Amino acid sequence: MRQRSQTIGTLGRAPARQSSPQPVTPVPPREPDRDDAGPGPLRRWMRGAIFDNPGLKFLSLILAVTVFLLVSTDKDREITVRVPVKYDYPADKVLVSGVLEEVTLTIKGPWRVLQRFDDRELGRIRLDLMSATTSGEFEVAITPDLVTQLPPRLTVTSMTPKSVRVQFDKKIEKLVAVVPSTTDHAQYGYKVFETKVTPPIVRVRGGEKSLQAVTSVSTADVDLADRRDTFDTQVGLAPPPGVELVEPKQRVSVHVRIEEALVIKTYTAQKVVVKLEGVDAAAPNAPKFTVDPEEVEVTLSGPTLAVDAAAKLPLVVRAGAADVRGARKADVVIEGLPPLVGHRISPERVTLTPVKPAAPAPTPPP
Repeated sequence: MRQRSQTIGTLGRAPARQSSPQPVTPVPPREPDRDDAGPGPLRRWMRGAIFDNPGLKFLSLILAVTVFLLVSTDKDREITVRVPVKYDYPADKVLVSGVLEEVTLTIKGPWRVLQRFDDRELGRIRLDLMSATTSGEFEVAITPDLVTQLPPRLTVTSMTPKSVRVQFDKKIEKLVAVVPSTTDHAQYGYKVFETKVTPPIVRVRGGEKSLQAVTSVSTADVDLADRRDTFDTQVGLAPPPGVELVEPKQRVSVHVRIEEALVIKTYTAQKVVVKLEGVDAAAPNAPKFTVDPEEVEVTLSGPTLAVDAAAKLPLVVRAGAADVRGARKADVVIEGLPPLVGHRISPERVTLTPVKPAAPAPTPPP
């Protein structure tokens, strides 16, 4: 505490009354708030690192994620594809060995390139056999250099199979017969009597050894289902494996003649009935007869449908009022038999015997 100036005292005034100094109570230091804890520069740096320039920081994050994805997805990977195979060989040769249809490839490259890859870009693997001069069997290697249309940055790491066995034969031509081929059957009661092909022979080509055993080629199937009339149709040809037509699209005409089928059928145990003539069969006193034998065997011949119809007709013997006098032999006939149906009945004649009417019962006496 500053003391009063002594200047006035020196001019004759009495010195001022001095008071005793008051004791000063020390103020305790304020404890720092939790929010203010820690070194100030570090807190300000962390706050700035998080919240300052948010747009620039978001752009940096996007760029970092993009770089990460580009690096992680551009690693080399492998895929498996199938590629068709084409054989190129001399025109005077025939390939008689089995044909390899496709080759399985394992392709390696960056994943981004593989994702855009289409296996159709590879085309076909061409096996160049134009220099083949032998007709024997030999082996042809299948190597990655045969894949000529592989996109950049991709490589073939493996191929299955790695080789194929090939065998040639000398190509020749030959004339062979044409045989009609039919499926199913004509309608019931009808039959195919003739099938005729025009032209009857065609020219085929194939390996010399293969054609030695070939004497004919079949037509495509001609369907006969529910057919009952004669007809003509145009069909292709179906040469056996290893044989081809000189005219690949050649067609032939097939004439099919269909007529009613003729059959012979025998029916046993056919019952014979008596047909009264000139007598009312419904009258109470109409004569009655027995037939011996009661059943006969009948054989019918002719068109199938007519025979089937004739088999349902009745077998009869005719009898009249005069036949009541005694037993006699009578012919068995089939009523309503069509003229196209032949028949034989065994036995042809049966014994017709009248049945005597029962005597009237005596009248009882009164």
